[in-house]
Amino acid sequence: MNVKLLRIGLILAGLGVGVIASWAVIDTAFHATGDYEFCTSCHAYEPIARAYREDIHGGNNPRGLRAACNDCHLPHDNSLHYFLVKAKHGIKDPLMELIKEPHEVDWHAIRERREEFVYDSACLECHKYLETASEGNRRAFRSHKRYFSDPDDYNCVECHEHVGHNRLGYHLEELGWEKPPEDEE
Repeated sequence: MNVKLLRIGLILAGLGVGVIASWAVIDTAFHATGDYEFCTSCHAYEPIARAYREDIHGGNNPRGLRAACNDCHLPHDNSLHYFLVKAKHGIKDPLMELIKEPHEVDWHAIRERREEFVYDSACLECHKYLETASEGNRRAFRSHKRYFSDPDDYNCVECHEHVGHNRLGYHLEELGWEKPPEDEE
């Protein structure tokens, strides 16, 4: 009887250690593959990296605080959604780097679809007290009151369209990745 209980105890302890070790490995991998250094290591992201470094979210602020790429570009509503979006981009982004030249990508068109790449749940992860914090500033409170009264109708990046990547258009053009000409008919 004691040997059987000991075996069960060892199996349960082993499972517990396995679960904790798995979580630690996954968490470490998520953090290691979600920061500025990792995400901008591809050639295609050079203008994006330059614009990020100039932005307040990229560390260009008096406190030196810096948001990681995952902080803005992954949803923070639940862990499963976070994982699925991270997996999708973890497959798609390196493939695009291999099969497409960066200057062939219409980055300006992608910028127009910014709501697909920046998540309100990510904004509110850091700015979680925005609703009450803006009460002292009438102009900010009016704008944010509209958002908080019906968040399904608005996205943060509708108003804050250049957040995270200051002067991105300039950096794209500086590297010669200008807006492609319209197709002539």
